[in-house]
Amino acid sequence: MNPKYARPEDNPAVHIHGTGPSGSSTVESILLGLEEEGVPAEVFEAGQGPAARIAKKAADNSPLSVGIGVDDSQGVVVLHHRDLPEEKPLFILGPGVLAASPLRNLGANAARLVKGNPMINATDSDGKADAYSPIKLSQEQLEQLVREAVAIIVQER
Repeated sequence: MNPKYARPEDNPAVHIHGTGPSGSSTVESILLGLEEEGVPAEVFEAGQGPAARIAKKAADNSPLSVGIGVDDSQGVVVLHHRDLPEEKPLFILGPGVLAASPLRNLGANAARLVKGNPMINATDSDGKADAYSPIKLSQEQLEQLVREAVAIIVQER
């Protein structure tokens, strides 16, 4: 889908920008997490570039202020919010081969960010954490950030 033909004002959704095919297993796993949480998503092809930049652009373009960048060439997936600086995304998965479970959890976390719900751990089936956040915040600080982001989104509607 080409963003210039999308009508974001009609489609409140988390935007997923990817460097690979929109039907890839990576994107499909992310979409499952979003769907399980009941938050819509739209998938767009992105140019090449670091996943953090792709994710930031996705968040900036999303009516819900939440975006996910997928860099298939590096095996990196990034969850970003419009109000965060590009170099400080919320979560990063990879680099490398990514399992379906942490990708689904990242999609669920994107949805939870939109809804203002607590985040879940992005771990694979053996409990190993595959995601890390470059932001070093306590759980309380992270929850406050989510509350503030949701308040801003609600005010913009």
